[in-house]
Amino acid sequence: MDQTIAQIINDDIDLYAVLGVSSDSTPQDIRRAYRQKALLFHPDKYDGDETKFNLILKSYEILSDTSLKSKYDELCQIKLTKLENRAKLDDLTRRFQDELIASESKRQKHRHPDIESMKQEGLKKRRIQEQKLFNEKKTCTTIYDIPLNNNVSVSSTYANTTVSLKYKFKKELETLIDENVLSKIMSIFGEVTKVTMNGHDNRYAYAYIDFATIDGCNQALRHNYSESARKWDGTEVRKLASLLRECKKADTGNSDFTNNDKVNQILRDYLKSVNSRI
Repeated sequence: MDQTIAQIINDDIDLYAVLGVSSDSTPQDIRRAYRQKALLFHPDKYDGDETKFNLILKSYEILSDTSLKSKYDELCQIKLTKLENRAKLDDLTRRFQDELIASESKRQKHRHPDIESMKQEGLKKRRIQEQKLFNEKKTCTTIYDIPLNNNVSVSSTYANTTVSLKYKFKKELETLIDENVLSKIMSIFGEVTKVTMNGHDNRYAYAYIDFATIDGCNQALRHNYSESARKWDGTEVRKLASLLRECKKADTGNSDFTNNDKVNQILRDYLKSVNSRI
């Protein structure tokens, strides 16, 4: 292939622009423009440009040939149509993307309330189901359903408000932690009536804490001692309270609530089930 032709094809050169004419120029205008350009870049001139001249000559040869000019014009039109179609395609693609983004944003705004509504509905159904299961498992038998041959006197020690406390033992702090300090720490749950130290091992120390009320006792049992001691923030015992590790119901050793064995067994079972839920 002629080098100039290869340049025209590969570089997508506009032949009309080379000669400085338009696509609707007459053959006479094309010939006149060619002569003017050729004189400027003819290789025989001192400052001539052979490559530029060959391009001008080849452009003239194509545009002055009716058949070649027609094919060249057709090719230019096809390229122009492709560019226009590409621009249209890019515009359609861009608008489609914008519509998708707007649609998704609108859908997200409506979705959040729906999700929250579904969550609330799910929680409501769950509470209803849990209550239903609890009612089904609830024991209906009471001490009044049992025939007794003698009168029943209930012991005053029925309500056990004593807990067993475990806290981290540190030799350097041993003299700082006594009954009075433990009473101050645990009184955050309720009034403390008595504290009994119960020794220690290499890692932990132990004590019995007696509360004035069952409510104070239960609050102490429900507290999560594995968390930080921020419940005592602002108190003088905040640092020492961080040593607490566990609190559980104390076994007082008194298992008889009444003078009837059957009633005692029922009450022990009941207390066991209550303590397991605390």
